[in-house]
Amino acid sequence: MLMNLEILFNFCMVMGVTIAISSNNWLMIWVGLELSMMCFIPIMSNKMKLNSESCIKYFIIQSLSSTIMMMGVIMMLELNSTSILIMSILLKLGVSPFHTWIISIIEGMNYYSITLMLTLMKLAPINMLSYLNTNLNVFVLLGLFIGSFSGLNQNSIKKIMVYSSIFNMSMVILSINSTEVWLMFFILYSTSLILLNYLIMKLNLNYINQMIINNFNLPIKICCWLTLLSMGGFPPFMGFFGKMMVIKFLIMTNELMICTMLVLTSLLVMFFYTRMVILSIILFFNIPKWMIMTKFNFNSFIIMTSLILPLMLFNLKSL
Repeated sequence: MLMNLEILFNFCMVMGVTIAISSNNWLMIWVGLELSMMCFIPIMSNKMKLNSESCIKYFIIQSLSSTIMMMGVIMMLELNSTSILIMSILLKLGVSPFHTWIISIIEGMNYYSITLMLTLMKLAPINMLSYLNTNLNVFVLLGLFIGSFSGLNQNSIKKIMVYSSIFNMSMVILSINSTEVWLMFFILYSTSLILLNYLIMKLNLNYINQMIINNFNLPIKICCWLTLLSMGGFPPFMGFFGKMMVIKFLIMTNELMICTMLVLTSLLVMFFYTRMVILSIILFFNIPKWMIMTKFNFNSFIIMTSLILPLMLFNLKSL
């Protein structure tokens, strides 16, 4: 019975996102968002200590942003002002400076829920934002700086992923005027995040200190390193191709100042992912850890996906 409920909630959540993306009026978009939110909360529920608090906070924030959204739609129709509507969408996305609610709920969620919240649940609000032709450079700059600087002093892998998500959402908003660019970047980022979450969930890691004391064999280590480098945007992995597309788009639209800020802050994001890699490579005990073989069975499809997928996508794009 439980499995049937999981399938039902997952299906209804995807259906809600699909309704919100494919609708041509604000009311049906709102209905799709509410349906996906109400189906995501049971998926988010688990037996972790902080989970009930996380579920309540998520419900309150999403309900509040939906209420503000309806008020923003009314104001847009009556006063031709989109500021309230944009604020509500940014609150739903968790874009800086409306990001603190994600930080407070992330520790009570499992990795499957985090993957859904940072990828699929953000697709409909981003699509709404693409309908509104407004300048969001202030929020973009805040997101770039907060997402990069705040991730430097984090020990929790979950919080590092959230700050990285705030940074990447700023990159999505930068390219929001070109559907092709932001959608391709979002797909590449989502794939990298899904691979990283799968890896961390299988290895049962929660803090970066746990990467020092490990007995993983060499293929697992290589999967870990490549996935982390892809999330950081290191060439020639998926994260780099997405970042390169956004930078090219900014140069073509003469947004050189923000492009410079993006490149500088992305170095900081690269730093805290590289730090995780270095912790698992350099710091040893008495013997090299790759000499210790474990019975842990792990597929190497993560390496193949990280290396081959961006090349396949760009080859298909050029046809």
